[in-house]
Amino acid sequence: MQKPIFNEDYLSEKPAIEQLVKLGYAYINGDELDPELKEKCERTSRREVVLVSRLRKKLKDINKDVTEQTIQKAVRRVTHIQAEGLIEANQKFHKDLVAGISIDQDTGGKRQKKTIRFIDFETPENNEFLVVNQFWVKGPSETDRPDIVIFVNGIPLVVIECKSPVAKQTGLSKALTQLIRYQNEIPHLFNTNQLLVGLNLFGSKYGSISAEPEQFHEWKDKNGEKFPNMAEHPSIKEMIELGMIKKEDLSDKPTAQEILIAGVLNKKNLLDIIQNFIVYEYDRGKIIKKICRYQQFRAVNKIIKRVTEEDDKRGIVWHWQGSGKSLTMLFAAVKLRREEKKLKNPTIIVVTDRIDLDEQISKTFRNCNFPNPIQIKEKGGTHKKLYELLSHNVGQTILTTVFLFRKELKEPVPSSENIIVMTDEAHRSQYGFYALNMRNALPNASFFAFTGTPLDKRDRNTYRHFSPTGEKYLDAYTIKNAEEDEEIVPVKYASRMVQLQVVGKTLDQLFDELFHDKTSEEKARLKKKYATLETLAKADRRIARIAKDIVEHYTEHIRSNGFKAQIVAPDREGAVMYKNEIDKLIGSERSVVVMTVNNDDSKEWKEKYKLTPAKEKSIKEAFIDPKN
Repeated sequence: MQKPIFNEDYLSEKPAIEQLVKLGYAYINGDELDPELKEKCERTSRREVVLVSRLRKKLKDINKDVTEQTIQKAVRRVTHIQAEGLIEANQKFHKDLVAGISIDQDTGGKRQKKTIRFIDFETPENNEFLVVNQFWVKGPSETDRPDIVIFVNGIPLVVIECKSPVAKQTGLSKALTQLIRYQNEIPHLFNTNQLLVGLNLFGSKYGSISAEPEQFHEWKDKNGEKFPNMAEHPSIKEMIELGMIKKEDLSDKPTAQEILIAGVLNKKNLLDIIQNFIVYEYDRGKIIKKICRYQQFRAVNKIIKRVTEEDDKRGIVWHWQGSGKSLTMLFAAVKLRREEKKLKNPTIIVVTDRIDLDEQISKTFRNCNFPNPIQIKEKGGTHKKLYELLSHNVGQTILTTVFLFRKELKEPVPSSENIIVMTDEAHRSQYGFYALNMRNALPNASFFAFTGTPLDKRDRNTYRHFSPTGEKYLDAYTIKNAEEDEEIVPVKYASRMVQLQVVGKTLDQLFDELFHDKTSEEKARLKKKYATLETLAKADRRIARIAKDIVEHYTEHIRSNGFKAQIVAPDREGAVMYKNEIDKLIGSERSVVVMTVNNDDSKEWKEKYKLTPAKEKSIKEAFIDPKN
C-alpha cells in the first residue's frame, strides 16, 4: 500500500487543533471562510479579519438591552482602529477589550451611556472560541496564510504558526520568524492580536507582537491536565509509519506543544492572561508589549487564592533574580484590583528596603500605566501621609520604603484586614524596628514576601513572618528553572584554593606578643573587631597570589577563546587592591575598576576611578571589541 504524502508542518498543526477541540473550541477549516473558494461565506474578502456576524451575535448575547445602532458602533470600534502604527492600535484595542467601551445610546427618546463588553471574562463559557486553520489574509502587497488563528467572539486574538517536528529547534525558530514577517505583510490581522505562538510538536514558544525571537518563552506548567501516551496519538502513529520518529524514542511525557496549549490556551487561562497579565511599557519613547511568563502567572494566582479563600494570608514568592519580580508584583496588583466582590476595593502596599528599588518598582508601575499608583518618598513627616492614606480605606495602591514606618502608630489601622502588603527582598529588612512598626500598624493585613536570594536556616524569621506553619514557599522559581528556560546562562563553578600560611609563629602567638598588656576581655574585643573574614580576605599576600592565579588562568583558558573576565571584590578597597596587583602582572591598560566614587573619597580615587560618561563608553567599547 502506498504511504500517504504529508505536509510535515501539518504533523504539528493537526494535534494542536485536536487538542483545542478537546478544550471546547469549535473548529472550521479555513477554506470555509475563504470568499475566493466559497460562494456563500462569512467574509466578503480576504482583507476582512474580523468575523463580523459572530461578533454581532455575541455582542447581543453579552450586553443586554443594546440597540442595533450601538452594536454597529461597537463593531466599527474593532474593525476600524484609529492609530499611527500596529503597536499603538494593539494597545488601544487591548484597553477596549479589557475595560469595555462607553457608547451613547438612544432609547425611547433618551440618550444614555452604555458600557459595551466584547468578552465575558467572568464566565468563559459565555464566549465563542473558534479555531481556524489555513486562514487566508490579504495585506497591502502580500497575501499570507497563517496556520491557525483563534477567534473569540469573532475577533482574532491568537495566531499560531506550526512547523515540522522533524526540524526540531530550527523549525521552531522558523515559526517565530514567520510570525514576525506576517506583522509586516498583513498587519491588520494583528491589530487585535493578544498572543503569538510557534509550535513544532516537541517545541513551543509564545510571545507578543513586536517581540524578537529571543523574547518568546516556553510554558512549563501542565495546568493539572493529564496527557495520553504520545506513542498512541494518531498523528504520532502516522509519523512512526513514515519513519520520521522512532517509537522507542517516545515516552509517556507530554510534548512542549501540548503543555503550552493546555496551560495558555484553555479558555479560562487565555482570558485570565488577556485581562490581567498583559501590559504595555513605555521605554525611551517606544511602547513594549509584555506578557507574563508561567512562573509569574502561577505565583499571582496563588496569591489571589490565598487572599480570597484561605485563612492564613501570607506567603513567600521565591523567584530567581532576573525572573521579573517587579512585573509579578504589578500583575498581582492588577488582578487584586479586579477582585472587588471578594476584597471590597483593597489597599495594596508595595514595600522595599532601598530607595533605588522603590524607584525601580514605581517606574515599572508608572510605565505600564497602572492606574494612580501613589509613590511616597522618604521626606520629613511623610510617615504621617502614609498612615493617613492607610486609614482612609479607599483602595489605593501605595509604593514606599520600610523606613517610613520609623514612627510607631498609637492605634492600629482599623481596616487593615483589607490591606495587602507585598515586600521586595523581604529577607533583608523585615525583622527590625521599622518592620515591627509596620506589622503593629497593620495587624490583620495580608503579607507576601518576594525574594530572589536563597533563604537558609539563618532566615528562619522570613518563614515565621511570611509563611503559614510548615510551608516553605508559596511559589518557587529556582536558578535551575531559569537555566532550563534559557533565561540565564548556566553558571559553572571551579573551586580554587590559595595556599597561605604564617611563617614561624601562629597568629595566636603573634597576637599575644603584640597585645600582652591587654586583658582577656580587651583581647576578645580586638579579635572580634579585626580578625574578620573581610580583613583576612584583603591580606596583601592573599590578594597578590589570587591575582597571579587569575591572570594565569585567564591568559591560558579564557582570553585565547575571545572572552573577557570580571572580578568581584569584597568592597571598593579590595577592588583597588586587586587592580594594583593585576597591573603589576599585565599592565594598567588591560583592566579597569568599575565602582562608585563619593565626595568623601581621596583625590587619587576621584581622579582614577570616578566613572565619567567618557570612561563608561570606553569600558563598553572594550568589552565589545574582541581585540581588548
